[in-house]
This record gives sequence, structure tokens and C-alpha cells, in this order.
Amino acid sequence: MVREIDAAIEEAAQRHAPDEAPQRPVGRYVLGLAVIAAAAIASTLLTSAALARQEKDAGVLEVVTQQVLLSESIANAGFEVEAADGQEERANSLDRFETALARIRLNHDGLRNGSTLLDLPSDHSRAFDEQIEAAVQPHFDAMVRTADQLVFAAASEQRLPLGPAGELARSAEDYREGMNELATLIKDEAQARVGGLRFTQIVLLALMLLLILLEALFLFRPAVQDVRKEWAQRAVEHQTARAEDQQKLAYLARYDPLTGLINRFLFGDRLQNAIARAKRDDSLVALMFLDLDDFKTVNDHYGHATGDALLKQVAKRIVASVRETDTVARIGGDEFTVILESGTRLEDAGQVAAKILDAVAEPYIVGNRELRVTASIGIAIYPLDADSSQALLRDADIAMYSAKAAGSNNFQYFTPKLRQSASERLRLIDGLRRAVGTGDGLRLVYQPWVEADTGALAGVEALLRWEHPELGMVPTERFIALAEDTDLIVPLGLWVMNTACSQLKAWHNAGLEKFAVSINVSSRQLRRGNLAEVVEQTLERTGLDAAWLKLELTERTLVEDTETARRTLDRLRTIGVDIAIDDFGTGYSSLSYLKSFPIDAIKIDREFVRDAVTDADTATVAESMVALARKLRLEVVAEGVETREQLDMVRRHGCTLIQGFYISRPLAADRLPAAVAKGFSLTATPTPGPARARSAH
Repeated sequence: MVREIDAAIEEAAQRHAPDEAPQRPVGRYVLGLAVIAAAAIASTLLTSAALARQEKDAGVLEVVTQQVLLSESIANAGFEVEAADGQEERANSLDRFETALARIRLNHDGLRNGSTLLDLPSDHSRAFDEQIEAAVQPHFDAMVRTADQLVFAAASEQRLPLGPAGELARSAEDYREGMNELATLIKDEAQARVGGLRFTQIVLLALMLLLILLEALFLFRPAVQDVRKEWAQRAVEHQTARAEDQQKLAYLARYDPLTGLINRFLFGDRLQNAIARAKRDDSLVALMFLDLDDFKTVNDHYGHATGDALLKQVAKRIVASVRETDTVARIGGDEFTVILESGTRLEDAGQVAAKILDAVAEPYIVGNRELRVTASIGIAIYPLDADSSQALLRDADIAMYSAKAAGSNNFQYFTPKLRQSASERLRLIDGLRRAVGTGDGLRLVYQPWVEADTGALAGVEALLRWEHPELGMVPTERFIALAEDTDLIVPLGLWVMNTACSQLKAWHNAGLEKFAVSINVSSRQLRRGNLAEVVEQTLERTGLDAAWLKLELTERTLVEDTETARRTLDRLRTIGVDIAIDDFGTGYSSLSYLKSFPIDAIKIDREFVRDAVTDADTATVAESMVALARKLRLEVVAEGVETREQLDMVRRHGCTLIQGFYISRPLAADRLPAAVAKGFSLTATPTPGPARARSAH
């Protein structure tokens, strides 16, 4: 048959001119190519679908593994809660217990129903669903039911009965066994799918090879060998691509895809191994916990793409600052850890930390921008500070927060005193969170500000005070700083605004002479972008006229995000609310801000008022600021006036409003009406009192 075809081709070639191509059956040729293309497309689609499913299965297996670990953590935490003696110890144990319980619930729901957040599929096999319902769900329900009972009992602040923790541990053990069986089922199904894919690929490959062979026999006999090689290479590429995808999944399970550093999971293994080696060799392990200062501002101002590019450069600088044998990991958004092994001196870690800080603080070029960022580092040493990886990481984290509190861009070694401070800090944060939710312990006092020439009351500044139920009065600077760090400042500021506006409206309704109230606004409230809407809703809810409300912002608040600040202040001006720059002269004091922003008043900082009496240079600066404000038609409020000399000085320089102990101390709401009725004298000698603590509210 082949000889006959060759003879026919040769005869056709002899009948045509030498430069003419031989006639070929084009229809059959096109059909063969179409079938080959269809087979190739089918193979590619099937492979892609299988790889996508493998990636989903890997995610499911990872969550199943987390569930096993979380159930063990819940069981251990249950015993800790049951055994806790003190209220603080129980609260800490209960916090860890509830965190693990919330996480295992989220993961379990994702496994059953699928989850976009966890990237878990919902299209499971029938065997998977049956395994969940039969071997996992009953034990999960039992474990969660027991855990909820334990939480309820612990929250009642009564002594816990013995027994629930043991029952919880048994339920958790049964749940782990069910999860292990589920993991085995997932692996078996994945292997079965791989086998099916392999068989299908073999069939399609055989079909394509057969078609190629036929094409070669009838049309491309000289090129058969080349076609075979091409398809063999394609088959190898399919296998290589699948192997590369599997390697990629394994990589993502251990490394951070953005920076290429190891992630939290592999970091935990590295730290445990480092501690084991140090224990064997009788050496030290230094763990550094590094957090970038104000990194959120970079994301807010320039976008997450710029933030990611900056993180990559930071990671490279950290790696370049340590030895090749040291370990650098990224464990969170802007959080990094460094493991230094084989150390013999405590100061070695500090030298490395200083080197890292210097490297991180150098300017960065991202796109066409020059950015600067600093870091805070906490250092904990094994075995001096802790003897386990989790405890060492906790202590390094505590030391890092101490470094931030000390002014950022520095490092701190962990000390037992820091652990006590961290515990007290958490106690204050928890108390402040409850106070914001209920209002218990929070109150406002009001300090009057009067007209400089007549002493007539012009308004009051609302100042926030907080009394902790156990610790008593908490210094204003301390709890305001905590509120700023934890974002509690936003609901706290809303409470202040609602309370102050409601109180002022009540005074007006009671027939008290009309005066304004000023409220301090934090930078976080302004950056949210909805301050104007919040003010408008508060005024509508309380019925207060906008003309009687004044908001005070610091210069730094305005410059942190000028566009947001300008839009917000323009909207507030439209509403009818006045804006004052607080502590003027201590920040940026830029003339452009006074001209660019819709400002109604400035408040001269109390340091200028105090020093201007005795220092001629300070007096000149203060006089210049007042003159500038008067030319811009701004009201000028002198803060912190405490003596007759200070009063005479600020009046002489042209301040229009006066505030300070010389006029009145901050007064409780029930004492202010009597003080207003009595009036505020500009000649009486003030009662000595402690220096006023400035409040952000």
C-alpha cells in the first residue's frame, strides 16, 4: 500500500513542472490537524483543571492540619483555664482559648461549606461530605459544646468545677482522629484523580500520535520523526509543568511569596531547632522581633503596591545585615523576625540590631518617590528570658513594643519588668475597651476660656478623664496613647463628641448663657475620612447648633494627610463648625497651612505662654505668631495662663481669648453652671493646683 502511494506521488511529480508543489488531499489534512488540536486542547484543559484541584486540595490539607493543631491547643488551653487561680491568669488563658476556638470554628465551617476568605472549595466529593458528617461533625459539636460551657463558666468569675477540661480533651482527641481520617481520604482522592488524569493523557497522547502517524503516511512521511519528537517534548513539558506546580505549592507552604523569606510556619520549626542546638551546645539564641514604624501611613498615602515594593527592599536590607547562617523571616504584614545562633555574648545581638536599624533607616526609591521608614526591634535571649520558642517570641514581641514606646527607631532587650508592664498594658487596654463600650468610668470635665478684655465666658474645652475600676484614675496621656495604638481612639472620640454636645445642649435648654464647646480630634479620626459625616450626625442627634461646636486639631494632624484634611475641613466649614489649631508653635507652624486650610483660630501653646514672661526671644516669637494670626483674621487663644504676669503679657500681645488655671480649673458638669453664674474674674488670684494634663479629647 505504501509503495502504491509512493508511486502515485512520484507519477504526479513527473506530470507537473519541477517548481510546482505536489497535489495533496487538503481536506483530510485539515481534518487531521483539527483532531490533533482538539486532543491537545483537551489535554491542556484537563491538566489545568487537575492542577487547580490539586492546589485546592493542598489548601484543604493545610486547613485540616491546622484543625488538628488547633484542637490540641484548645484542649491544652481548656486545662489552663480550669487550673487558673487568679482572675488575670484566667483572663489570659481564656483569651487564648477563645482565639483558638474562633479560629477552629472558622476553619471547620470553611471545610464544610467552602470559604472565599480561606480559599477553600465547596465542591467536595460525596465521600468527603459523608466523612465530615459521620466521623468529624459529631466530635466537633461535642468539642465546641464543651468549650462553650467552659467559656461560660470561666466568664462567670466563679471557681471552675473539675471535669469539663478533660471532657474537652477527649472530644478534641476524637476530632483529631476524624480529621486524620479526612486527610487520608483527601490524599486518596487526589491520587485517584492523578491516576485518572494520567490515563486520560495517555489516551489523548496515543490518539494524537496515531493521527500524526497517519498524516505522515499520507502527507508528511519525511517529517514523521520530527512530529514524534515534538509531541514527546510536549508530553515532557506537561509532566514538568505539573512537577513545577507541586514544587510551587510546597514553596508557598513554607515561604513568603512577596519577600522570598521563610514564613511563620517554617520560622517556628527553625526557632525550635535553633533552641535544641543551643541547649546541646550550651550557647545562646537571640530572637529579634522587628516592626516597621508607621508603615500603615505608607499604605494609606501611596497604596499597597508601593507598600509591597517597600517591604521587599526592607527584607533585602535585613538579610544583608546578618550572617548567612542566621535566619530572617516575615511573619506578618510589616513584622519580621531574625534568629541569631551560636552567640556567647548578650551585646552581640544589640550590635546586629543597631546595624539593621541603620540599614532600614536609609532612604528608599520606590517608583519615582523617595521614602523613609524606621523600625523598632525587641530582643529576647534563650535561655535567659525563656526556654521555649513560643515564650521567646512573646518576650521579643513585648520588648519590641517597649522600643516603640521609647520613641521608635531603636531596640530594647527583654526584661521581666517589661512582661509586667505588658501585662498591665493589656489590662488597661481591656479596661478601656469595656469603658468605651459601656461608658463606665469615663467622664468629661470642662475648662472655660474667656474673652481677654472683659472676662466674659466664650466657651469651654471638653477634657476626658477615665477612672479604672481597680487602678483608679489613669493619667490622660497614658490612656489616650493606648487608645491611639489600638484604634479605640475612634469610638472614644465619638463618645466624647456625643457627651459634650448633649451636655452643652442641656445647658442651653436650662437657660444658661450661650457659649461654645471645643473638642479635640485625633489624627486617626481625621484619616478615616468620615469626620464631617460623624459631626453632622452628632449635631442632628443632639439638636445642637453647629455654631456652638469647635474642633481642635494639632498641626501634625493636618500634615499627615493634607488632602483628606483639606476635604474634611472644607466640609466642616460648610456645616458651620469652627476649626482651631491646638498647641500652635510646637509642631510644623507652617504659614502655608494657615493660609491653605479653613482655620478660624489658633491656640498658643502653654510653653510659649510660660516662657514668654521671662525669655525675650520666646516673647518675640509669641508676639509674631499673634500678629500673624490677627492679620489673617484668626482668633488667638492663650493656653495655660496661670499667673497675673502671664495674663498681662498675652493681653498686651493681642490674644483675644484666655484659658488656664488663672481663669478656672477644669470643672465637672454639675459645677460649671454655678461657676458661670458667679462669673470669671481677671483680677482674682488663682488657687494653686497641679499642672494641667493635656488631653487629646
